[in-house]
Amino acid sequence: MKLDVRSNLPQGIKWTNEHTRQLPFSIAQALTATSKGLASIPESKNKSIVEDLKRLAQQKLDRPKPQTAKGWFATTANKRTLTTVISPKNTNWDRAPYLVGNIKGGDRPNKWVENVAQKLSRIPSNIDLVPTKNTPRDKFGNPKRGFVKKQFDKVSSGKTFIGRPEGTRRPIGIYEAKGSNLKALFIAKSSTNYPSPLASVERKAFARANNVFGKYFRMRLEANVNKEIKLKKADLRTGLFR
Repeated sequence: MKLDVRSNLPQGIKWTNEHTRQLPFSIAQALTATSKGLASIPESKNKSIVEDLKRLAQQKLDRPKPQTAKGWFATTANKRTLTTVISPKNTNWDRAPYLVGNIKGGDRPNKWVENVAQKLSRIPSNIDLVPTKNTPRDKFGNPKRGFVKKQFDKVSSGKTFIGRPEGTRRPIGIYEAKGSNLKALFIAKSSTNYPSPLASVERKAFARANNVFGKYFRMRLEANVNKEIKLKKADLRTGLFR
C-alpha cells in the first residue's frame, strides 16, 4: 500500500527545519496508528485497519471462532523503514491458511481431521472430509475435537474405520464400527472450491488508510514539533523542504 505523504502535509504553516526533522518519526507513528492504533491517538485503535478486518471477518464468515475473527496482526512502523505489515496471527496456531483461503477462495487447505486421517490410513490427499449428522458440533458449527480424537484413538482397536468399506458402494470416510455396522462420521468429497467472503479486505484497508492517515500524520507532526519547542530543542529556521 502506497500513501502520498506530500498530499497530506499541513497547509498554511511556516515550514521549519524542525518539521523536516520530525517527518520520518511522524510518518511512522501515523502508519502504526492507521494499521493497529496508537496510544497517543486514542480514537485510532477502533478506527484502525486491524479492527476493520476483525469486524469484516465477524460479519462475513460463518460463526468464526473469536481467535479466528480476531486473528490479525500489524507490525509497528519505525522511521528507518516507514513500513507496517498486516498479516494473520501465527501465535499458538497459524490463522493464515484459513484467512487467506477466505480472501482468495479456491481449494480449502487440509484441516486437522484430514491430516490425522491420512497419517492413520492410506486415503487420497485431494479430498475433503465432511462431517455427517452423526458427528456432534460445537457452537461454531465445527466437529467437536474431543469426540473426533476419541474416534481416532479407537482406530487401532478396530472400533473406528478410515477408508472405503469393502464390498459396499459407500464412499471413503471415517466410520464408527459397532459390530458389523458402520456409522458414517465423515464422508469424503472431492476438493471443494470455496468462495472468498473476505475478498474485500484490501479495498477495506485502502479505504481506511485514505480516510485516516493524513489526519493522524498531521496530528503527530504538530505534536512532535511542539514537544521539541517546549524542550527548547527545535530548529525553527525556515526549512527548504517545501
